[in-house]
Amino acid sequence: MLRNVLFASLALVGCGRSEGVPDDKLGTLVVAPKEKVAPIDVARAAKDPGELGRALTTPYAKVIAAIGPHTYSIDTTTLVDEGAKRVTDLSDHATIELGDKGTYHALYTNSADYGREVTFEGGKLYLRPRYQRWHGRAPESPEEPGEQRDSFFGAIAATWDLVAPGAELSDQGQTQVAGRAARKIAVKLSPSPRAASAEPVVQRKWREKRTIEALSGEVTLDAATGAPLAMKLAATVGFSRDGRRFSMKLGIDAKASAIGTAVAVAAPAADQIVATPERRREVDDRDFLLQGIAPPIRKNPDGTAVTPVPAPAPAPAGSNSQK
Repeated sequence: MLRNVLFASLALVGCGRSEGVPDDKLGTLVVAPKEKVAPIDVARAAKDPGELGRALTTPYAKVIAAIGPHTYSIDTTTLVDEGAKRVTDLSDHATIELGDKGTYHALYTNSADYGREVTFEGGKLYLRPRYQRWHGRAPESPEEPGEQRDSFFGAIAATWDLVAPGAELSDQGQTQVAGRAARKIAVKLSPSPRAASAEPVVQRKWREKRTIEALSGEVTLDAATGAPLAMKLAATVGFSRDGRRFSMKLGIDAKASAIGTAVAVAAPAADQIVATPERRREVDDRDFLLQGIAPPIRKNPDGTAVTPVPAPAPAPAGSNSQK
């Protein structure tokens, strides 16, 4: 089905493989231009919630580039009440341990008995759900190991995004975190909360009318780069959904440690790894049929595109490849 749909699309636009144009020759047609991002102004971030928000939503890859190898732990709690009724009670924990040359081990667990674990070592990803055995495979793209790693760091940005409209800041001066010079910033509830931003996604529309009812804590940024080194906040957010009123109490306690120290990352034991399919036919078909139209999914370790070839069709049921 995928093959037929893509061939039909190509016929409509009049493109054939022989007329394909390499992605790097198409300018910004299929590859978005890279935006230049100004460095974090730490002094401003100590007073301006917008600049602090830029620091706290910094992609984790840039945090790593700024402070080097480290271990990051993040604990969060979420309690949601509807009147006197408790409807959600969840706590979770994430740990990211960074090794040399991009290797890492990351773990996420929560009080609902869910969890996942990822190890990247020797150019290979090892992934497993909580209590299960590992699946080992090559990354689907050069970006995948970083994307997997960064997903464990998301609670810092997500928490700030939710409470930011109600934040008022005060500069608490210089401090240190794991031997690095840092800037401590106190966070409290503003007497004049700002309006929440518009939400384009329907499922998030409830956030537009949320109210920040309580907020306290502190954030610590790296003095040289503005990278977040620690965050400890407690907040209460009121919101309505489907005509019902809820109160959500949030807590986060996150901190970097062992900054500058790479962890020894090892692959799981062989008897804990199960076979994982390495080749996805849909990906191969997509890359082959969209040459010159969209960037390929499969890439070499250096970031260059893998030369697309159509994936071999699956053998008919009951066939014998040895005949």
